Amino acid sequence: MKYANYHLAKFLRKINRFTVICDLDGTEVQAHLKNTGRNHELLVPGYEVSLVYVANPKRQTNYDLVAVNKLGHWVNVDSQAPNAMVKETLAAELVVPGIRPLNQFRPETKLADSRIDFWGQTQDGRDCWLETKGVTLEDDGLAQFPDAPTTRAVKHVHALTQAVKAGGEAYVYFVVQMDYVKHMQINELMAPLLATAIKEARAAGIKVIACNCNVTPEEITLNHIINFL
Repeated sequence: MKYANYHLAKFLRKINRFTVICDLDGTEVQAHLKNTGRNHELLVPGYEVSLVYVANPKRQTNYDLVAVNKLGHWVNVDSQAPNAMVKETLAAELVVPGIRPLNQFRPETKLADSRIDFWGQTQDGRDCWLETKGVTLEDDGLAQFPDAPTTRAVKHVHALTQAVKAGGEAYVYFVVQMDYVKHMQINELMAPLLATAIKEARAAGIKVIACNCNVTPEEITLNHIINFL
């Protein structure tokens, strides 16, 4: 997916969870941070960032911060990008890396007490459930999820596990929003319940996939499957 009207700037400081201050051509501007994580290793004063201009008089900010240049590597931080890329790929009847071709798909579908990102039908007529998760945390070449506590992800994994036990097919699809990592794991210290849920899900037959991305200041695209530890 591509972003229109992007501008390179420098990150200065964070005001609150969703608002940051950046230096754009010598002028301080507020930008909306499209990510709910902590992003400590990304939101570093002086780091180059990509801001997308959004012309909407109802907004408090005119820009979205969508990517950060971390030591020479661009990392996309748009939490909506993973779902959007998968949706675009499925809609174009293209193959999502690591996912079997589907006869049809539908976004945002209820499963038990959860809403899963995508429902689809496999070519042999089985229900297929696909939940995407964006990954922006990286340490020494290892991508990790999450970078903040989460209960929602655990709920999703439990729902998918029950779907598989009922005869369906299911994927937890981690979109690693950077291009330079080859391995990913669950951040067990941050989310021990999720780590346990993922282990149980894999044992039940859920497919856990991690796919990295090609990232520039103006674009992010799905790249190839990496090793999920």
